[in-house]
Amino acid sequence: MKNRRIAWTAALLALAVPAAVRADDICVDATKIYFGSRDGDKPAIVRAADCFAAIPEWQELQRRNLGQDDADYWILVSAANSRFRKAVEDVARASGYDLVAEQGSLQAKDGEAPPADITKSVVDKIKASSGDGK
Repeated sequence: MKNRRIAWTAALLALAVPAAVRADDICVDATKIYFGSRDGDKPAIVRAADCFAAIPEWQELQRRNLGQDDADYWILVSAANSRFRKAVEDVARASGYDLVAEQGSLQAKDGEAPPADITKSVVDKIKASSGDGK
């Protein structure tokens, strides 16, 4: 009985932990990590909305005004997510970043440089992967 109570208490405490956690020198909202883990030593940020705006599948979804009830919606969303994740991973690995998260979810300590913004590089990678090197 006592062990069961301890297990329930531990489970409730785990649920009460806020999404933002302290990881070494930065504060990370772990729900917005696109590559790596919150324990990364060389972090970067990206603006996913800017990246998705460059993804052809996402553009098609927007152009056709598809919603969740449309069969093509899920196909295009899945393809867009895959293209985004692949571009983020490729840029991160090529640049030596071991953590990439959404802008605003990483915060440097006072006096330290903010994480690098790799949005432009990710957008360029997306355009190159879609044959649109503009």
